[in-house]
Amino acid sequence: MSEKKEISLEETEQELIKFLSARATHSGGKHTEPGCNLQHGKACVLATCHDNIPRTTPVDFFSDGTLDVWICGEPGGKIANIMRNPNVGVGIYEPADHRVEQKSIQLWGTAELINSKNNSKIFEQKWVEFGLDEAMEGILEDSIEKGLMPKGPVAQAMTMIRKRINLIKISPTKIVLLHMRPDGLPLKKIWEKGKAYINELSAGSNLKENEVITNN
Repeated sequence: MSEKKEISLEETEQELIKFLSARATHSGGKHTEPGCNLQHGKACVLATCHDNIPRTTPVDFFSDGTLDVWICGEPGGKIANIMRNPNVGVGIYEPADHRVEQKSIQLWGTAELINSKNNSKIFEQKWVEFGLDEAMEGILEDSIEKGLMPKGPVAQAMTMIRKRINLIKISPTKIVLLHMRPDGLPLKKIWEKGKAYINELSAGSNLKENEVITNN
């Protein structure tokens, strides 16, 4: 059976922040040619729910050096779900390979929609911080060059896009960091309610289904 013990909250939070920052999408700076220039991160899935119908969406995520997760969202099902139910889940991971050391995160939290109307100061700050102006400008230029959009002022199109976009800020209530070790048993670090725990199999114990491998 597994053993659960309390560990340093500060050290766990720093490990989680480091994990998020290393795997997040980052600004690519000023672009020199058409196309998205973001430095895309690892796989991320956002889970929302309404009327007991779940919805999962593959997304890029951004990190601002805290435990919060940020996602750029165009109008659609995920935004509609959040407006009706702000409770969400996030999974951040790599393709499973038990031959190498891997870490993944499962996160539960509350989503807040931030846009140019309801909080223009924070919206503008994060939009610039995440490099979204340069990325969107490059995407528009690429679309025009390929004939997918009519030629016209990019600045005008950018203004319209800004008005449509929501930044989704997810404040976590629980985070589970799953650490798979090819030369050892898997372990989980759990951050929740101002405390942190580690959950690891005891030496010689039997691995039961869903005991450690899952994040439940």
